[in-house]
Amino acid sequence: MQDPRQETMFGSIAIQLGFVTVSQVNECLEYQKQMQALGSPPKRVGDLLLEKGFISRQQAEQIFRHQGLRGGHTQIQSYKILARIGHGAMGSVFKALQVSMDRVVALKVLAPKYAQNTKFVERFFREARAVAKLNHPNIIQGIDVGESNGIHYFAMEFVDGPTVGQLLRRGGALDERRCVQVILQMARALEHAQKHGLVHRDVKPDNVMLTRSGQAKLCDLGLAKVQKGDSAHGTDHGVSMGTPNYISPEQARGDADVDIRSDIYSLGATFYHMSAGQVPFYSESAAVVIARHLNEPPKPPREINPLISEAVSRIVIRMMQKDRLKRYQTPSELALDLEAVLNPPVAPAIQPPPQSQDPNRASGVINRPSSSNLRARMARRRHLPRDY
Repeated sequence: MQDPRQETMFGSIAIQLGFVTVSQVNECLEYQKQMQALGSPPKRVGDLLLEKGFISRQQAEQIFRHQGLRGGHTQIQSYKILARIGHGAMGSVFKALQVSMDRVVALKVLAPKYAQNTKFVERFFREARAVAKLNHPNIIQGIDVGESNGIHYFAMEFVDGPTVGQLLRRGGALDERRCVQVILQMARALEHAQKHGLVHRDVKPDNVMLTRSGQAKLCDLGLAKVQKGDSAHGTDHGVSMGTPNYISPEQARGDADVDIRSDIYSLGATFYHMSAGQVPFYSESAAVVIARHLNEPPKPPREINPLISEAVSRIVIRMMQKDRLKRYQTPSELALDLEAVLNPPVAPAIQPPPQSQDPNRASGVINRPSSSNLRARMARRRHLPRDY
């Protein structure tokens, strides 16, 4: 049987739109109860209203769409919802089956409270367009986007593992080598994004997903900005965007000219959290955290976790320089240093110093005088006759 709340909402919307009367909806609800009492599978209110001629099919579709906009159902054409796997400010993420392709996908659905706001709908579709431009093994692949039954959805590659944020919430720092491997993959992802003129603007542990095989994938490009030709959709000057614990100083100020170096800073704050086991700046007040990102240098992570190597600590601090001219200027430059940590250059083998040659030695064999020479030398020493 359908969820009673969904059935009630469908009838309420039909009444509000003036398509039916209260008594007509109650008649259908009463019939549902009778069918249930007889052990028959009850029909939906919408189907009953159609059968009785109270509404037309076009009106039924209009009611259903209004219901979707209000969060009254999650029925999306061509997809079968399997489970809800996440929830955020902008909406929910479901594990779903794409029926036409018989494959499991992650289905992001815009929250009902934003579905009727054109600004949020545009931001939602902008993320889909940003992902569609990218094709990289370390970036979540976009599959489909659209609107169905009043629901705005975005289908993406399904990742069968946790986010880095989920691992960190279990407590403690991650193994240094594993940290470097993940951050290197994220540098490669940002390198690809930069080639397509994209700035992520919200790099953080919760936006780094891990597959069961250990591959890292960057996700959630909802705040992504196209550096060229994005004036209509970019951030207004003075408006701060991002997540406080990982926000770059220029994003905190609301600078309009945010570029890939801002993502490098946020990735550095993520690297800091992963390796040290805590965020660079902590406070219960988001405003205080942002102020510290603007004004305070972070403590070297090696001082918090002595197991961190000096090389990694230096890389993190360089990534988090307040002045972006002092940071790594490109993800490619960062990747080179990370690769050097994973695969340090092999020092040449030390050659032993050359040994002085003994004049009486040649190829390790003592040079002995010939028997005639020896006899002559002995004769001189002992005054022996020469014909001895």
